[in-house]
Amino acid sequence: MLRRIILSAILAVPAGCLFAQQVTPEAASRFLEQATWGPQPAAVSHLQQIGFENWLNEQFATPPSAIPDPSPDEKGIASLQSTFFLNTLNGPDQLRQRVAFALSEIWVVSALQENQSIWMTPYWRLLAQDALGNFRRLMNDITLNPGMGRYLNMVNNDQANAAKGTTANENYARELMQLFTLGVNVLNPDGTLQLDASGNPIPTYTQADVVSMSRAFTGWTYPPAAGQSTPQSAGKHNAAYWVGPMAANEANHDTGAKTLLNGESAPAGQTAEQDLKAALDNIFNHPNAGPFLATQLIQHLVSSNPSPQYVARVARVFANDGSGARGNLQAMIRAILLDSEARAGDDPSQVDPNGGHLREPVLFLSTIYRMLGASTEDGSTGSQLSNALGQKLFYEPSVFSYFSPQYRLSGSGLPAPEFQIYSPAAAIVRANLATALVNGYKDKSATLDFSPYLAVAGNSAQLIDLIDQSMLHGTMSGGLRNSLAGLPGGTVSSLQQVKNAIALVAASPEFSIEK
Repeated sequence: MLRRIILSAILAVPAGCLFAQQVTPEAASRFLEQATWGPQPAAVSHLQQIGFENWLNEQFATPPSAIPDPSPDEKGIASLQSTFFLNTLNGPDQLRQRVAFALSEIWVVSALQENQSIWMTPYWRLLAQDALGNFRRLMNDITLNPGMGRYLNMVNNDQANAAKGTTANENYARELMQLFTLGVNVLNPDGTLQLDASGNPIPTYTQADVVSMSRAFTGWTYPPAAGQSTPQSAGKHNAAYWVGPMAANEANHDTGAKTLLNGESAPAGQTAEQDLKAALDNIFNHPNAGPFLATQLIQHLVSSNPSPQYVARVARVFANDGSGARGNLQAMIRAILLDSEARAGDDPSQVDPNGGHLREPVLFLSTIYRMLGASTEDGSTGSQLSNALGQKLFYEPSVFSYFSPQYRLSGSGLPAPEFQIYSPAAAIVRANLATALVNGYKDKSATLDFSPYLAVAGNSAQLIDLIDQSMLHGTMSGGLRNSLAGLPGGTVSSLQQVKNAIALVAASPEFSIEK
């Protein structure tokens, strides 16, 4: 009888609410640090009510935030930078945005070369559109994006011409394999290096493979503008145009047979589209693709130093999402965020001292803004502050992005990509900027909401606990706690006391490292 009563009570609970009470405020805040641009009080409460799974389902169903068309006359990319920061603060598609930004740091198109919003905006729309779709679709769409085509020389990449002494451009083929999809060495399913009999890494591809792949990517030119058609005669190209996928001029395509990776080939006589599909399919199905992408997405969202077992679990989901589909990004993101290694730190006593990652400048700023419920109609200050911290938004120094996923800390040797742009001088700037931002000195356009903290400002212990919960998800050290307790009160207003305490935490190394 008791068993039936208990079962009836369980079945009466609405779907998704079961066990939602187990999501503590600290766990919810930590999860949102990994999955969004920063936790907000209302978002923490909502996540506690519905649980991780339902929250993910909500985010997967949320369409991309709008990116308005830029003015054709705009010089530079200020409007795109401003829109990006406004969307990080206000956009409902937080997970999509975080994943799209991570992908942009893998599939790089830098404004150092693409320095117009009319060039960059279509690229960013594609990233947002495909961030939670299938990786194979992303590969196709970004490959044919004219911004990427211009950045890595695939646009107007014509077949070899012996009379002119030209060959197919190798740039995109090389970076596609090296940086975007596979890496330079053969990987085990857990992301560790495969070694030959002499203990040396095994190259993923050879120079001959690069040459052959570059031939497969010939024949593509800019999309035709409205009312125009793509020429189909040798040496002819469309004028520069940025909307839509690149178009093929078959007369410029190399129709010879191509040798692809792992002994596969593309037969002679294929069209540009057929060779493109063959090459992308070949790379997509390569055993490296899963562990390569799994490692980098985990690094961007959860931890710079994931265990091989964690990588292997996510890579298996890339290979098969449970329904037989390969490359399902939604399934990968779910696996990354719900993995036992990702969630272990939800219990503050179980935080891995070697886990987590440094908040790169954009994420550092957005987390402060969102934690304090910032509202603004001007996102331009965010990009200026990010630049001051050493990350000029969308201006990656090279195709290798702002920092390398291979970068390691001197001394420990642990992977720590974001530390490549973090110096002692940058640490001082970060601390000063955090203090100025909390106190309203740096962004006059933003309105910050300190009301949750003011509600407990009369009780020092409660205020410190709330700051610990919302900013450090319960991991505040004793030293930092003592520093907060020792802040002066007296004639200082309650609001200023709150600002001083939050600023001290925001400026601390403990906040810079997202555990």
